[in-house]
Amino acid sequence: MQVLVIATFNFNDCVPFHLQYPLFYYTKMNFYPSPGSLFLTLALFISQMPLSAQSAETGSSHNLFILDKLDDDSALVYRANLVTREGFSDLFFGYVDANYRRKVTGPWSVEVGYRHAFLKLGEHWREEYRPMLSLYWRGKLWDGNFSNRHRLEFRYFEGDAKDRIRYRNESVWKSHNKITAYQLTPFVEEEFFIDLTGNELNTNWLTFGISRSWAKGKKWKLGYRLQSQKFNGEWENRHTLVTGISLFY
Repeated sequence: MQVLVIATFNFNDCVPFHLQYPLFYYTKMNFYPSPGSLFLTLALFISQMPLSAQSAETGSSHNLFILDKLDDDSALVYRANLVTREGFSDLFFGYVDANYRRKVTGPWSVEVGYRHAFLKLGEHWREEYRPMLSLYWRGKLWDGNFSNRHRLEFRYFEGDAKDRIRYRNESVWKSHNKITAYQLTPFVEEEFFIDLTGNELNTNWLTFGISRSWAKGKKWKLGYRLQSQKFNGEWENRHTLVTGISLFY
């Protein structure tokens, strides 16, 4: 079977060694996300960032996800998020968004939307206006459900801050197998962020957790996230408690 690489990304300016990998493959049967895009950043961080050498703080991220199905091929999607640092003591970030999602072919779907975000800077909350465009692939992997999302964010800031464009890649794996008598579903999430304006890989989130449906169309999740971010050329970590509620209509 002939395989053709149809998109690549060069990390020469992001990491201290040459690395180029395909984002997608095309075969005569279908499109597939590249295996390299699944855990690329995890491998980079393991090799480049010994955790013992990094100082880390704590925080939390609390999420609401609502999917309102319009028909078999389309849905409205809403998200909200609140983030704390210094444990739960300092609420410093949040957002709300609204999106339209449509299935295009096979396992692929697209989503367009708008996110309004708030970041605490001292005593002032700076607003961010963020149109977004996403491409999703969904399928099966290792006895579980797998999805890979490519997202472009066009970030416009209140005040004098420079507007930016950012690329985000998120891979999510959810097990088909339940654990414990409570029928919990294990999941793993890996997401990396590339500031295209500055041509820099500057954020990575690695999340492990469990989820469970408590009623039809209602699900909660609980997890741990190693959140790594680059400041002034140095990587810093935050240990983050992740909670979430998902509602499906």
